[in-house]
Amino acid sequence: MYPSFCIVVARAQTPLSERVAMLKAVVFVFSVLTVCSAHGAVTLNNTDCIWDSNTCLPSALCEFTGDAAVPCQVKNNVDYYPQQVHLAYAGKNAGTAMTISWATYAKVDESSVWIGHSEDSLELIDSPVTQTSYYHDATYNMFHHHATVSGLTPHTKYFYKVGSKTNDTFTCDVHSFVTARPASDNSTFNMVIYGDFGAGNESKDTLAYVNTLNSDTVDLIYHIGDIGYADDAWLMPDQFDGFFYEKVYNGWMNSMAPVMSSVPYMVLVGNHEYECHSPACAASAERMNMLRNFTAYNSRFHMPSQEVGGTLNMWYSFEHGPIHFTSISSETDYKGEPSNEFADPPRNGHFGNQLAWIEEDLEKADANRANVPWLIVGMHRPLYDVAGCPNGIPADKNAYIQAAFEDLFIKYKVDVVLTGHQHYYERQTPIRNSTAVLDGVSSDFKVYDNPQAPVYIVSGACGTVEGLDTTPDSNNATWNAASNYIDYGFSTLEANRSMLSWKFLNSSNQAVIDEFVMRK
Repeated sequence: MYPSFCIVVARAQTPLSERVAMLKAVVFVFSVLTVCSAHGAVTLNNTDCIWDSNTCLPSALCEFTGDAAVPCQVKNNVDYYPQQVHLAYAGKNAGTAMTISWATYAKVDESSVWIGHSEDSLELIDSPVTQTSYYHDATYNMFHHHATVSGLTPHTKYFYKVGSKTNDTFTCDVHSFVTARPASDNSTFNMVIYGDFGAGNESKDTLAYVNTLNSDTVDLIYHIGDIGYADDAWLMPDQFDGFFYEKVYNGWMNSMAPVMSSVPYMVLVGNHEYECHSPACAASAERMNMLRNFTAYNSRFHMPSQEVGGTLNMWYSFEHGPIHFTSISSETDYKGEPSNEFADPPRNGHFGNQLAWIEEDLEKADANRANVPWLIVGMHRPLYDVAGCPNGIPADKNAYIQAAFEDLFIKYKVDVVLTGHQHYYERQTPIRNSTAVLDGVSSDFKVYDNPQAPVYIVSGACGTVEGLDTTPDSNNATWNAASNYIDYGFSTLEANRSMLSWKFLNSSNQAVIDEFVMRK
């Protein structure tokens, strides 16, 4: 049984550049069915539970009664039940630790984790569990729990549950995960990569697919920014003048719990993680203060930054098998960064010396190629995308990103730079200083043999309330190898020590839209 599943349906498509104008001109039809009420647990009732004839959703908060008139009920003391369960790699060495995270409406006495090698051999572990609450009001609170379990064996399956040590009624179902592969693992593995994943009709196909995944079918998911789009809740006319930030965030997290409770879910920061900027937030200094400067994002997730000298979930790195992943912030802490673009007065950023950390991390990774041969950077905003590069040269925000990061990518021979932000898909040839580097690239752009510059990919088409972005002009971008501007989709990566095989798939039917192979 999966925990905490919310259903969110039917939103109209609204491009980012037109969203405010569209609000004034168009009447949307919108309905939301979700347990994650912004009014908090005290107002939950049986209408918050969804009956699909087989079960009641979310299972963590609802129970099946067998009564055809009222088939589902909210559980008693629902405040204490774990929800939004998710995983992240942890530890200095790949596969030796895992962070387990979850949420409750109320603070839990002796919040705990049980783990074992089978469902019936779980043991309480002595790992500290943090509980933090970043937002509260008169009728709502939410506590976010994080526990890092250490001393694990790489590429090994474990079973676990979380909840209250003092009352085992308030524990989640038993789930499982598989720890990361060590660098010595020579086998091929699969992962899923995407950015810009919101709630609503536009993302329903992506959501349906990813929730079929588990630790037996995919090793990890890498979400490259813009997570849930809670800050866009106000784009719905029936939510324009209310506070729905927490409701949407909770709803998205619950909708993803089936996969996030089984597959490590690595995230990095995007522009939709800044703050709440709805009219309801703008009118309340107290709300703005609690939700400013990436607070929700940094409270809900727990990436392995401490192990590598990184900062919160803003920049960090991790390894899985033959790949070193360096996750960085395209939103803060470099010249021209955009985090205060809509903040007056400026209130976001200033997390530290990101560029110094990036150089140190990339230098170490490059020196360790004999053990971990591939080096992939993830950041939300693209350096090279057709729309942002007139005549193939980065302009405006792209130019600031280029000035901050490209020399480091070239110096330390980064293999791939993964980005999102643009709500479509593009794949570029290897690029150095705005010029395609075609050494080893086949004439059909399907094979890159030992490429001599970083390969840039944009995969931001999961689906959001903002819809797909408009097809850009070609801009004479001679380095663009493939693109798709009309389909919602996500990317997959199959990898081993000598090969990266990339695919972009249609969310509705998983048809392959683009694919290529890198070899070294």
